[in-house]
Amino acid sequence: MNPLVAIAGTGILGYSLIALPRNIRKGRRLKAEAKAKRPIVIDAAAYGLVPGDRLDDRHAGPDPEADAVAAAALAGDWRRAAAYLAGAGRDWDLRWYRLGIVSDAAAEDDTWLKAWRAEYPQDPSAALVHADALVTLAGRVRGAQGAKHTTAEQFEGFHRLLAEALPTCHEAARMAPEDPSPWVAQITIALGLGWSHDDFRALWAEITARDPHHYGAHQRSLQYWCAKWRGSHELMFAFAEQAAASAPPGSLLPALRLHAIFEQENREGSKAIYEQPFVTAAVDATLDAITRVPPTHHRLPTIRHLLANTLFRTHRYAEAVEHFHAVGGYIGSVPWNYFGDPAKAFVHARTNTFTEWEKAGRPAPPPRAGR
Repeated sequence: MNPLVAIAGTGILGYSLIALPRNIRKGRRLKAEAKAKRPIVIDAAAYGLVPGDRLDDRHAGPDPEADAVAAAALAGDWRRAAAYLAGAGRDWDLRWYRLGIVSDAAAEDDTWLKAWRAEYPQDPSAALVHADALVTLAGRVRGAQGAKHTTAEQFEGFHRLLAEALPTCHEAARMAPEDPSPWVAQITIALGLGWSHDDFRALWAEITARDPHHYGAHQRSLQYWCAKWRGSHELMFAFAEQAAASAPPGSLLPALRLHAIFEQENREGSKAIYEQPFVTAAVDATLDAITRVPPTHHRLPTIRHLLANTLFRTHRYAEAVEHFHAVGGYIGSVPWNYFGDPAKAFVHARTNTFTEWEKAGRPAPPPRAGR
């Protein structure tokens, strides 16, 4: 693995994967050991499912084009990455989704990005990838554990890299003033550096002035407003409800409420929220929303994962079966990636869903709009 190096002449970052803090390396080793020992709970093949020991925890769903672009970038072909971003046109949420693919590759090895920036220093897409790759790298340095399990060294690296990313976001915004992406990239900076509510609302105004219904921006902003970061359950749900209420036809923003529901469950360690009446309405609105987008929509896999989990928790097993089948063997998504052992959490939910569905005589899911 090539060491992670800074871009645009900022020097060595010093965060090669072999140099990550000891507790991160230990966590990865323990996770690998747990995965190796994990039993397969049901005969997945009998249901046409991918066995528990063959699940892909890197992706939410299949995306061969994204895989090819990332591989080409890591092989030195930055032009393919540039064309991939340009191909999104003015579909800003698609551009943001594609930026995530490219930024992940740059955070792994930025050699190709340095070549791109050197050849076209005024290319706004290159500046954008640079900025978001720093944000991505900051997240990797911090790790996914809660604050009490995160070291001072990790927090220092996290905050430093976020601070370095901010002027690069501003640079990208100056180069492409109509693009919300450089502003969306700042959401994690605001969250990690503890921006005030007023400062965050000013950032949000810049985003919504460019794209008021940007799904990725809403999904990331929900994290700012949740209790574990800079908000509360009340602020988080108010944000999700307002987004759903203002969503135009064909928008997937109604699904934001499922993110909020899971965030509260995860925060409180209790499934009681699934007994609340509003959860049924949130699920039904999401089920309706997904019938109104193409089956290849880039956000659909993540929403199906949330639906599968929420339908399982609310005992709507026939409908959950449909979405567990749809997600196949991919589990690199909320809610499963919140758990120390994503595959174990996924297999538990899937196994119990299919068991209860069998007990009920394998009923078909009820018809709904768009079917």
